[in-house]
Amino acid sequence: MVAWSFLLGASVGSFLNVVVYRLPAGKSLLRPGSRCPHCERPIRPWHNVPILGWLLLRGRCYDCDAPISARYLLVELITAIWFALIVGIGFYLQTEPASSHFGILWAFVANLVVLGCGVLCGLLIFMDREKVPRSLVVLTLVGALGVGILFAVLRTS
Repeated sequence: MVAWSFLLGASVGSFLNVVVYRLPAGKSLLRPGSRCPHCERPIRPWHNVPILGWLLLRGRCYDCDAPISARYLLVELITAIWFALIVGIGFYLQTEPASSHFGILWAFVANLVVLGCGVLCGLLIFMDREKVPRSLVVLTLVGALGVGILFAVLRTS
């Protein structure tokens, strides 16, 4: 489960890179797909694999050989490690699945994951622009609240 969380975290980290770049600019988070910031050519799906893609391309665009910032790799790694660490701690603290605290623990774990992602995005955007979009703060809080409610509902059903 911890290894799966690492992989999921790397994928989420890849999306967080998109959020950090596009949200403050008012661009769509979904379209168009990832492109080289220099030559504007679309990044091939097999080059867009979190962590591995950057390492295999040695931090350079496949088409124009322009450097791609190591920040993309670091955000994916930090997010992957965050997911694995928080889920690992959750498993360490877990007592018995039948325990009344089981649902509360995993709701807390999920909230930490969501809040960590929001804080990382906010920090990176602040470093770039010195202003965090209000929409990011709202989305982070609503996401954390939504995850908490979801776990509470699933636990009681």
